[in-house]
Amino acid sequence: MNAAFFDTNIVAYAAHSTAADATKRDLARRLMQTREVTTSTQVMMELYQVLRRKLAYGAEAAMQWIQTLQNDNVVAVSPVDVVRAMEISHRHSISHWDGLILVAAQRADLEIVYSEDLNHGQAYGSVRVCNPFLEDFLA
Repeated sequence: MNAAFFDTNIVAYAAHSTAADATKRDLARRLMQTREVTTSTQVMMELYQVLRRKLAYGAEAAMQWIQTLQNDNVVAVSPVDVVRAMEISHRHSISHWDGLILVAAQRADLEIVYSEDLNHGQAYGSVRVCNPFLEDFLA
C-alpha cells in the first residue's frame, strides 16, 4: 500500500455525503482505502472545525472521524515545525497552514501530499502535491 499525506480538504470530502459532492466523496474514500493514510494534528483540528461549522455535524459524529484519523499515522506538530512552515510559506507564497502540511509530510518521509488547495504537480522540496480530483490524476 502506498503511503501519502492527506490534507484536510480531502478527508473532509470523504466524510461529507451530499449529492453535490458525491464524486469527490467517492474518490476521496477510495483513495483513503487504497493508501496508507498519514495526517497531522493540524489536519485533525481543522477537520473537526470543518465538520462542525461548515458541514453541521454533531459533536459525536465529528469525533468519530477524528478518532478514525487517530488510528492512522499522525504527525504531531512541534514548534520547530511551525517555524519551518513559515519559512516555506514565505519561500513559496503559500499560507502558513499549507506550509505546515508540507512540513508534516516531509517529517513523515512522504513524497505525496493529496490536496485540493496547493498547486497540482508542484514539488515543494521532497514533497509533490497531487490533486486527486483533476482529470490528469484520474487518467
